[in-house]
Amino acid sequence: MAMGQSDPVDVPGPYPFRGELLWLTPEQGGRRTGVPPGELPAYAQVAHVPPQTVDSGTASFVVRGFDPSSWRSSAEGRWLVVNNDGPHRVQEGSVVVITEGRTTVAYFTVKTIDRD
Repeated sequence: MAMGQSDPVDVPGPYPFRGELLWLTPEQGGRRTGVPPGELPAYAQVAHVPPQTVDSGTASFVVRGFDPSSWRSSAEGRWLVVNNDGPHRVQEGSVVVITEGRTTVAYFTVKTIDRD
């Protein structure tokens, strides 16, 4: 897969993290093609939670329900494989840094977590 592209993914299951997704513009170093298109059921890439970095704490992260016509919108997210603990621990107020390779493309700020 080329940088800046994402295959459509349909990841069933709960999306417990609710918050705001902010895409970086190409000028800010984000995705060259802008916000992923709306026909994607979800967008999956790697992400980390600071103070972790690309080198120390990435895992697959999925977001869905975002507005593909806006650089900032509400969305829901989840870890694809890892549990929400250890270096991947997300809590209310956490910022998840979404990357494509080593390039930061978006920030997902967690507002609430569905604990069910």
